[in-house]
Amino acid sequence: MLEPLTPAQIRAYLERIGYVGPTQLTPQTLRQIHLAHLLRVPFENLDIHWGRPIRLERDFLFQKIVRERRGGFCFELNSLLAAALQGMGFLVHLLSGQVSRAVHATRTEPDGHFGPECDHLALQVNCGNEAWLVDVGYGDAFREPLRLGDPGIQAQAEGRYRLIPWPAAPARYWRVQQERPDRTWKTLFLLDRIPRQLQEFEPMCRFHQTSPASRLTRLRLCSLATPSGRITLTASANGSVFKWIETTPEGRRERLLKDEKEYEHLLACAFGIRLPTTSSAPERKMARPTAAPTEARQLSSKPDPKPYPAVPE
Repeated sequence: MLEPLTPAQIRAYLERIGYVGPTQLTPQTLRQIHLAHLLRVPFENLDIHWGRPIRLERDFLFQKIVRERRGGFCFELNSLLAAALQGMGFLVHLLSGQVSRAVHATRTEPDGHFGPECDHLALQVNCGNEAWLVDVGYGDAFREPLRLGDPGIQAQAEGRYRLIPWPAAPARYWRVQQERPDRTWKTLFLLDRIPRQLQEFEPMCRFHQTSPASRLTRLRLCSLATPSGRITLTASANGSVFKWIETTPEGRRERLLKDEKEYEHLLACAFGIRLPTTSSAPERKMARPTAAPTEARQLSSKPDPKPYPAVPE
């Protein structure tokens, strides 16, 4: 776990996300902070492509996300939120998520193929006798915390979700599922209820920054929830394809951008992010992680270490 944010850092974080409500340790406070964060802080992996190493340290993440008004991916966003909530007095645990392979494959692929342990970082936050799943680092998923241990459908304004215990280990592993428009369910990730230490996520954090096998090294991505949907800006790593995506209650619209200049314009206008100067963006060195991923297999044996990182649809 990161060190808790200081009182001054908490005030700056709440200002960053535009939250001016109460700070009592209640589920309502937790819901409002969760939603405010998603509406102000983008899911983005731009540092990977700008050659800036990502460090899971409190002051580094605070500087980047709060002071520089940037975003990040799950390891960064949920780590900083954990530090803020802990500083406010909430009891927080780090949880491992294994992203579903089917999220990036066909709908007909059997459920049960997942990435490795610690491929995704999520949070358990306790309020009194209730435990909540908190996650501002997945992308297009639930906007309010989900009640842990409840297998029923949990309806929110933007959709319906449920947590289904995995039959082989119902007390430990739960499938986090989202309802599709056709009323079928897709699994977002497999959640392990056993609390983890932050250093357990370091190998996968390095993997996603450096490995050509990671989707995050092959796609520049910046995505932000809006009150009525989501806006997303993507670019291939080699700069050959640029795309703007907007989802609203009326549906999803995509358009190809002309070039890097238009991409940079939208990045600045829609997300407030500008390219770093050359001197502040050292050359990225590709390096393999300490534990190279292998082919995924069913959880009925051991969860497999081939990553399928989550990106907004």
